[in-house]
Order: sequence, then structure tokens, then C-alpha cells
Amino acid sequence: MLAIHRKKTWLQAFQTMRYFTTFQEGDFCMLRQVRSNKKIFAGPLCPGGQRGTKEGVISHDCIIGKKPRSLIKINNDSAVYMAHFPTLGEYVQLLDLEPGHKVLEAGTGNGSLTLHLARAVAGRDGKVDTFDLKSEHSRTAQRHVQRFSRGQYASTVNFHVGSVGDALMELNPSEYDGIALDMPEPSEQIPKLLPFLRNDRFIVCYLPNMTQVLALGQFIEDLPLMMEDCLEVDWKEWEVRSTQIRSRLKEDEKQFTPANAKAWICRPINFDVKGHTAFLVKLRKIDAVSKEE
Repeated sequence: MLAIHRKKTWLQAFQTMRYFTTFQEGDFCMLRQVRSNKKIFAGPLCPGGQRGTKEGVISHDCIIGKKPRSLIKINNDSAVYMAHFPTLGEYVQLLDLEPGHKVLEAGTGNGSLTLHLARAVAGRDGKVDTFDLKSEHSRTAQRHVQRFSRGQYASTVNFHVGSVGDALMELNPSEYDGIALDMPEPSEQIPKLLPFLRNDRFIVCYLPNMTQVLALGQFIEDLPLMMEDCLEVDWKEWEVRSTQIRSRLKEDEKQFTPANAKAWICRPINFDVKGHTAFLVKLRKIDAVSKEE
């Protein structure tokens, strides 16, 4: 299943992005609560649409036509949200991609990484071929890509359903500049994908635990691949905000800190809960080069 769209040049895409000065029907909006920094998504925006929150209902009509960073107040101003365009949040650095490159992704999911990859290679003849075993995942990701930033990267992405190794044998594409694998057993597909990767380029695998990393390291010993990097990725959200110091000294104690002086709170959010960790493994293709070449 392929998504076919008229291609834009990199300059056209950039110019289009520059003119996103207000929210319009069909856009997505990220709403950040000013007080707690909590974030919620609203969209696609439509006249009469609503987004429910604990504090009340936010009408899409209150967002459409507003500029980014506008304040949206609900429930008699008991809660205030700031409106932002969603951003692409890094796999991509490891793949060393640039505009015009071709990249293969296996494990489309909801399309978040797909968007990262598309932004990195957009322009000239850049493209992303993304595969998922489940058609519902592919359909969902396709909707997200088409709706994000008003479809700016939709023409860069081709969506496919099925096993990536088997599908490539049928498609027989030209060589890729990078491959991103988000699957529990990448070793099952790597031998089939290697012929389609340019020499001296990279495969990046996302693996949840070290046991899988070790298994992958052992598996590639007989392949023209070397493990160049293994990075542990730890996601821990921090709370950083200013606050007022309240004086709690007894009357007979000398007060060194003025009442209501400003201080900063810096601490992990939910610091009593273990964060999620995983590993990014970077493999470089190292095919031997003959003397004639």
C-alpha cells in the first residue's frame, strides 16, 4: 500500500512552514497548561469540535484563528493553556541523514519516527519507505503524517504493509542511505536488508534490553557489519520552575532569607518511579572493497 503525492521541493516545503502563523481547520494543536506544564493534544481542529480536560471543555473554535503561544482559558479562567504547533522531537543523528537521502524504516507504529526521518531527508529526491506488519498501524501512521504540519512531509513517505525483508525482494529498490529497525528480533531481517544498504552506511536498531543487544552482537559476527555504537537511552522528565520562598523562621531566629524571595525547583517528575530505558545500537556496513574498485 503506497501513499502517492505530488512532491514538493525542500524550498517550497520550508516556505510553506514559514507561513503557519495561525491555527486553521485540520491542524493539530499541542496545549500546554501554564501552571503545571501538562501537555494535551487537540485535533484535527474543526468548527464545533471539543477537547475535554479535567478542568473543563476546550472548544476548537477558541483555537482556530489564534496564533501560536496564544492563551486559551477555560472554566472561568480556572485553567489556562498555551497553544503550540506540535514539533518533531533521536535515532536520526545516528543515521547521519541529510536532504535527498533514502531511508528504510521497519516498524512504522504510529508514525512518530517516520516523521523524524521524513524531515531529515525531505528535499530533492529524499524518501522514506516504511513497513509495518499491521495494516491498521500503517493507516494510523499515514493519517498522522498527512495531518502533521498540513502534510508537509506526506510526499516524502511511502507506506507498505508486510514483512520488510520479503517485500523488498519484490520491490527491488535502489540502495538506501540508512535503515531504522524497531522490532524485537532485528536479526531475522538484517541478512535480507543488507544488500539494499549502501556500503559504509548505518543500520540503527531500537532494543529494549541488553540481552537483545548481546544476541545481536553475536549474530553479526559473520556478517559485513560492525557495532559502532551502543547507547543507553533513559527518558526522565524533570520539573524546572521558579517558586517563592516563604519564611518559616521563629520570631527569635535571625532571618537570613527575605520573605517571598525567589528560588528554583529542579527535580525529576515522578522521581520515585523508575524511568523507561532502552538501547540504540548503531551498525556500520563494512563490505570489502576490491582492488579494481
